[in-house]
Amino acid sequence: MALRPSKLMEERLKELLTRDKMGAGEGFSSAMTKDLARVFADYFDLVSQPVAAVVRDEDGMYEVKVTVRASAVRRFRTTEEMQPPESFPTR
Repeated sequence: MALRPSKLMEERLKELLTRDKMGAGEGFSSAMTKDLARVFADYFDLVSQPVAAVVRDEDGMYEVKVTVRASAVRRFRTTEEMQPPESFPTR
C-alpha cells in the first residue's frame, strides 16, 4: 500500500521537527551510527550495520533504541582474566 503524498509529507515534517527539537542534525545520526558500528564490531561479528532510533519524550528525556544483527560473539581476554605480573625479587 503506497502512502498518500499528504501522509508522506506529514511523516517527513514530523521527522524534521523531531530532529530539530532534539538539536541533532543529519550528521549526528550518521556519526552515532558509525561509532556504534565500531563499538559493536569489537564485541560481535556483525552481519548488518546498526540502526538507531532516538526519541524524545514529553519530559525531555531521550530513549535510544539500537538494532544490529551479529553472527557470533568475539572472544577476547580481559585484564581481569590475566594473571598478575610476578613480583620482582627485593634485595
